[in-house]
Amino acid sequence: MIYYSEQLFRVNRINKWVSAHTDYQSLMISVDSILQNISFGVQSDKFEDAMHNLGSSIGFVCQRPDKEIKKGPDNLWGDVDGQYFLFECKNEVDENRAEINKTEAGQMNNHCGWFADEYGNAKCKKIIIINTRTLSYQGDFNDEIFVMRKSKLKLLKDNVRSFFKEFKDYDLQSLDETIIHRFIRPHNLDIESLTSIYTESIIKAKKIILAPAGVDKKTPAEFKIIGYFLITYWPRKYS
Repeated sequence: MIYYSEQLFRVNRINKWVSAHTDYQSLMISVDSILQNISFGVQSDKFEDAMHNLGSSIGFVCQRPDKEIKKGPDNLWGDVDGQYFLFECKNEVDENRAEINKTEAGQMNNHCGWFADEYGNAKCKKIIIINTRTLSYQGDFNDEIFVMRKSKLKLLKDNVRSFFKEFKDYDLQSLDETIIHRFIRPHNLDIESLTSIYTESIIKAKKIILAPAGVDKKTPAEFKIIGYFLITYWPRKYS
């Protein structure tokens, strides 16, 4: 089987990570330890460290720019098919928060600017991990940003776990790299899947228009609910 050289490097990195474990049991202990910390509510440094280790385990070259150089995103994965993944982790934000706020949008814009300065026009999927896909009306993104919510994060974790379970009956010290490569796509860990099935597009909140003084807010004909925003209609009798 012939595949791209960068994929070969990726498979080689996965092989090195797997073969660092003496047996399947110790491999899965490591995998589960990583995945356990990739959860909403986990302390941010633990979460970001786990995201770093997750990326490494599935063959990416990983960095934590914000921790390492005090500039840039929380996590950066790269060096596979020329594709990068930039992560801003907001896993400690209340899961029931309705919106991504203006400050968070500004942070993401700064990270995107940093990436452009460092990597130019390299392909990059820019992801904010937070349990809402709605951006505040007051906030704006300068680049195309995607959201990874709780359900998509779980899907990624489940697929990573199932990928490593494939090695149960193999000698981890002498894995054939063509076998490793064969398991990547069925578990949706190929680049095409990683850039498409684990994230959602941003929804921009609409401006809230408040009812003028004197308007009876209980009159159904004069108000319409669009999502959770109230749009005021101005009937002639109030003109």
